[in-house]
Amino acid sequence: MDKTTSGEKRRGREGYGAQNEKDGIFGQVAFAPLTVSPIFLMQLLSHKDNNFDFLRIAAAFGVLVSHQFSLTGRPEPVMLGVSLGGFCVLVFFAISGFLVAGSWMHDPSAWRFAVRRLLRIWPGLLVACVLVVLVLGPMVSQLGLREYFASPLTWNYLSQLSFWEFKSQLPGVFAGNPISESANGSLWTIPFEIRCYLALMVVGVLGLMRRNFLLPLAFVVFAIWFFFLFKTGYDQPIRMQLQMGVVFFCAAAMYQLRALWQSRRPWIWLAAIAAILLLWHGGMPEIAYTLGVPVIAVLFGTGSLPVLKRAGRFGDVSYGLYIYAYPVQQTVIWLSDNRLPFGWGLGLATLITTILAWFSWKLIEQPALRLKNRL
Repeated sequence: MDKTTSGEKRRGREGYGAQNEKDGIFGQVAFAPLTVSPIFLMQLLSHKDNNFDFLRIAAAFGVLVSHQFSLTGRPEPVMLGVSLGGFCVLVFFAISGFLVAGSWMHDPSAWRFAVRRLLRIWPGLLVACVLVVLVLGPMVSQLGLREYFASPLTWNYLSQLSFWEFKSQLPGVFAGNPISESANGSLWTIPFEIRCYLALMVVGVLGLMRRNFLLPLAFVVFAIWFFFLFKTGYDQPIRMQLQMGVVFFCAAAMYQLRALWQSRRPWIWLAAIAAILLLWHGGMPEIAYTLGVPVIAVLFGTGSLPVLKRAGRFGDVSYGLYIYAYPVQQTVIWLSDNRLPFGWGLGLATLITTILAWFSWKLIEQPALRLKNRL
């Protein structure tokens, strides 16, 4: 998100850099507990023949574009009733749910599952956070070096490396920007993605993925509770967090049921679009986009379009785009005193972010992923 070693192709990549699954393979899996041969597994883990790389990169750029509006003091574009950035985040959760469910099915080992998640997310995040705190922060803060490094906020920022909490505030940074003192607002989603991984691992350990109908059944119960019984609104963060979980596990359930829909893709496309439109115009827009995003993302991602399927041939830059875009955009806005024309600011931030994302992939993420071969 060609960019992997032979070992990575064999074992796959999950989460933001998840293993992709070859289009046309799913229909060969019986609707029963899976027993996968080595040859079949190598085909299944191939990532060259689907659109997931393109979808991840497009979602990362979508978040960047959406944030360019908010960080310059403009309202964000809206898609299906949510901001463009929020929509793209749901796409990320859908991709992760589908591919990480496949990862567990291929190797249902809790500790290897956890280590693979860690290797994909933590090294890149560590470097990004350290660079922001130790290099960028002192340069863009209105505080002196001694005052900046003496502030508890400076070191509290690194606590998000535990994956349990989100910190974006650094003392005195980006003063004068429409959103000041916020160093990397994009990272708020990572703790919730980690919790989805943990929840999936628990589901797997409990044996709910040994039969292909158990996880989908559990998801239906979860979705009914979320949409009809859970009354807390989006003014409370828990609502959006649970919505991400619905999207994640909807996609995971689609992985479990792939033998039912893979050979009927055209009809599933039509049914999905019709259902989304009916729900939307029937006064249930939340259900329409919360369930529509993972269904469409999985259908599109498992497809294979001639140009799009090669989107990741130069490297999996999607995660780097996601973790570097926000501080880069804030810096460009701060240096220009928010006076650059919108298009120029967006173009400059995109260029710098893409370069940083490529270096992050080549120097940090890809070497870390090679450690999976030792598991």
